[in-house]
Amino acid sequence: MNEVIYTEPFSDRHRDQINLVSVGGSISFDIRGNECFLFPTEEARDEYLALKSQGERRAVK
Repeated sequence: MNEVIYTEPFSDRHRDQINLVSVGGSISFDIRGNECFLFPTEEARDEYLALKSQGERRAVK
């Protein structure tokens, strides 16, 4: 049985890293050795993306 891995590209933005930790994610490395954001569940990844989207909308205003 293959385990699903939920990742997003690494971001050096402080706010993105705070959002990552707040949903239970961590910084990891992909198979090629590149940094990425790793999430324990799909829900955690979705919550991170929602937080990131909210932050981007606030920055545009």
